Amino acid sequence: MDLSELFEIAQKERASEKPVQIRCCIAAGCLSANSQAVKQRLEEAVTAENLAETVEVHGVGCMRLCCQGPLVQVERNTEPESLGTLYEKVTPDDAHSIITALNGGKTTVQQGDLTHPFFTYQMPIVLENSGKVDPERIQSYIAAEGYQALYHALREMTPSEVVDAITRSGLRGRGGAGYPTGLKWATVAKAKSDEQSDRKFVICNADEGDPGAFIYGSQRPRK
Repeated sequence: MDLSELFEIAQKERASEKPVQIRCCIAAGCLSANSQAVKQRLEEAVTAENLAETVEVHGVGCMRLCCQGPLVQVERNTEPESLGTLYEKVTPDDAHSIITALNGGKTTVQQGDLTHPFFTYQMPIVLENSGKVDPERIQSYIAAEGYQALYHALREMTPSEVVDAITRSGLRGRGGAGYPTGLKWATVAKAKSDEQSDRKFVICNADEGDPGAFIYGSQRPRK
């Protein structure tokens, strides 16, 4: 697939978006609080209120405020500057009133504040599109410019340029040590391959230690 094909998929996906987007968190925290049932009831309410032509319900990744889940966010494409409306601790029985509120009805569902410092003081980088992308539709990810950076890295950059870009970005590991990702990649890049096959093998997430340290976990086998 080339870059033009990615752009075409992204454009088609954006053009198909309905005026009202309802995002229901189906990440682990909210899922454990029955958000899957919330999503199903929202979809049923959209159909019952004859709003299927203008309203779309999506399951999305983590919306960050897990302690207030299940979370549901309503956004209107006609109000691009608006942050939308965030509903907290949503139950399946709340779903219908959230939908009727779209047509001027009232809902007593607890609303969150998207201008709260919890949200405004954060600068999502790795999780920039979490809570927006539907993890079950690859087109949703492509519409959020997914795979474009990968395309540039694979087709337009040399391996050393990729490692240098990651190093300069300051990206670090997500663990407690915050180990520099560029240093990890540089270490792997310097590894010598089999001269006959010129192949290298990378094992991901196989060890919590530093590159080349071969540190084993501390868990003991059960007796």
